[in-house]
Amino acid sequence: MSSTFKRKADKNRRGTPYYFSYTDENGTRRTKKGFSDKAATEALAEKIERNARLRRMGMIDPRADRYVQAEHRPLEEHVAEYHAALLAKGNTTKHANLTRTFARKIIALTKAERISDLTSSGVQSAIGTLRAEDASLRTCNAYLRAIKGFTRWLCRDGRAREDALAYVQGFNATTDRRRERRAFSGKELARLIEAAEKGPIVLGMPGPERAMLYRLAVGTGFRAGEIRSLTPESFRLDGNPPTVTVAAAYSKRRRDDAQPIRPDLADTLRPWLNGKAARLPVFNLPEKTAAMLRDDLKAAEIPYRDAAGRIADFHAFRHTFVSMVVQTGASVKVAQELARHSTPTLTIGRYAHVGLEDQTAALSALPALPGATPAPEPVEGIAHDPPTKGPERAAPAQRACGGAGQDEARPGEMAADHASADGDRKPEVVKELDATGRGLAASGENAPCRTRTYNPLIKSQLLCQLS
Repeated sequence: MSSTFKRKADKNRRGTPYYFSYTDENGTRRTKKGFSDKAATEALAEKIERNARLRRMGMIDPRADRYVQAEHRPLEEHVAEYHAALLAKGNTTKHANLTRTFARKIIALTKAERISDLTSSGVQSAIGTLRAEDASLRTCNAYLRAIKGFTRWLCRDGRAREDALAYVQGFNATTDRRRERRAFSGKELARLIEAAEKGPIVLGMPGPERAMLYRLAVGTGFRAGEIRSLTPESFRLDGNPPTVTVAAAYSKRRRDDAQPIRPDLADTLRPWLNGKAARLPVFNLPEKTAAMLRDDLKAAEIPYRDAAGRIADFHAFRHTFVSMVVQTGASVKVAQELARHSTPTLTIGRYAHVGLEDQTAALSALPALPGATPAPEPVEGIAHDPPTKGPERAAPAQRACGGAGQDEARPGEMAADHASADGDRKPEVVKELDATGRGLAASGENAPCRTRTYNPLIKSQLLCQLS
């Protein structure tokens, strides 16, 4: 039973509060502060005593108490604990801080103070405010991911009964791209590396260091943050195949990524790594990689933004790497593995760039149409493919691969088969790459047969086709 009383010091003082004692659901005697009105305090004590008795009997869910307690706490306290949970889960400090910043921004725009104040309509209105401030759809999606992750965590952690934003959907960011990158051509890469090699110190990084940085970036597809984490121990240049490993703490996939590289790139890196301090970064890469690259682009007379508005920043090296892999005729799965992407859609849809020359090469690999005008006679100094019929064109690939998997051939693979039947010709963009003579030299080998086994050795063999 509950009991109501005043403290001894307050017995003869008017307006002082009453206190009450009760037995909680665990059988422990507790004391709480009531009101200055005795009847109101007794009513409160009776209610709390009754609820405690119902909880002991299992008739009230204890989670209801947690929901009430969480509701009475300010949202900022929950955001701070969500930030700590992200760090404890293994997310990088940068990601956790950015998520917290975005979530706080949406909360401020909705003027929410408690969990129940976060509603789908309020968040949609906040996103509309961002759109009115000319934020791109990709930026709006980033804010949505942050606040939706926060409300999902509230639900999973027993702080909210349901995820209030479960049905709020993001935007199709492809309809509003503000920052579209392009791939470098082979000639551009040759000029860029040469300009860096001869260039002065930029943002604390000497020219030869920048040249080696660019070779490694285009030869691995590594992101700037991943390259910044590399130490001499990250390189296994004498392996078969040679590899460069990004530790899980710095990989976007949060796992150790051992990326195979071409043997000639390994030969270029080997003497350069001599004398590098153990367990220390091999590159003193500045935070402003775009500013550093712009100096070398200017020296190489390469426009930062092309006629189509696409830019060439440091991440363009990754786009170049993926585009070259796709141009070899690699299967979608192998291209995805080399790009270290979660989905093939991202690899092919965003990172693989093709030009008119690539499209023309694929079209020339198609069989001639019935009744079509024969191809013109070869002119001296210009090579033409002889007209062939469809069934005859499939024969070389069937002989090389045993006739299996022909129904799964892709346009890039058709172009590769056609090239091997015509004197082992390779895409022009890769030939131009070898003009640098540094790390991307021709291997001189025919392209290996496609396979369904994806391991570092197979991926290394594929990289050797980039010649």
